[in-house]
Amino acid sequence: MLNDIIIKAINYILENLAEDLTVEQIAEHCHFSKYYFNRLFKSVVGESVYAFIKRLRIEKSALQIIVEHNKTITEIGNRFGYSSSNFSTAFKQRYGKSPLEFKRNRQSNAIRHNKNYYVDLSKVSYDYYNEKVKLVNLKDQQVIFQRFIGDYHNLGYYWSRFCEKHQTYIENTSVYYEISYDDPILTDPERCFTDLAISTTKPIAKDCLTTIIEGGKYVSYTYTGPNTNIFETFQGLLGIWLPDSVYLPDLKNRKVVAKYIIADVKNNFFSMDIYIPVV
Repeated sequence: MLNDIIIKAINYILENLAEDLTVEQIAEHCHFSKYYFNRLFKSVVGESVYAFIKRLRIEKSALQIIVEHNKTITEIGNRFGYSSSNFSTAFKQRYGKSPLEFKRNRQSNAIRHNKNYYVDLSKVSYDYYNEKVKLVNLKDQQVIFQRFIGDYHNLGYYWSRFCEKHQTYIENTSVYYEISYDDPILTDPERCFTDLAISTTKPIAKDCLTTIIEGGKYVSYTYTGPNTNIFETFQGLLGIWLPDSVYLPDLKNRKVVAKYIIADVKNNFFSMDIYIPVV
């Protein structure tokens, strides 16, 4: 679990990825000296601040290439502070192919894989998802949360730690949320971030981390089935349905959210609403 200082720093970085960020700026935002903050960040996250920013810019740009087919490579690179030539070079160093090659490969190849993640989307289509997608307007929702860094395959373990720590806030009416920050096809699974969150009507202690799941316009898709197919559903929605839909993703300040309806771990049966923010 990440502490509040590191979460504050990561949020600031994510909100300002296109800017020429410095360690001094981020440390000042978190009210720490540059040297102390740099050491703290690396000890918790496992990489330096500069390496973290560099990696995020490329990985977030790769996601934009996937979900925004109407944008040019140059437009996406510029959004993350790259010139055309620098973007192509940095992208190829990270993924072994140019941004244009990456885009063409994703459009023509239904296989997605990275380490212990693999999915074949050849049997699903835009229409397959579009039949069940609906547009909704959500209200802001305050939640207790904790951010975890690590493989999404360990979410069950993360949930047990989270619920044990916050058991006094859990009620029969509590709603459970997962907020996704990364695609483990694009990001090393061990470096993926997830926020686990619950709603509560009980008074919240000052030392408890809270956040607002921002409301607004989302597209919603209800998944029902075993946990082994959840990853495929996320990949299909973001990689097949969204790029060909009439909607544009709004992923700068809002994130993809999953709201659990049923979580029967014993029988491996899950139902959840998946919300993708759109403009």
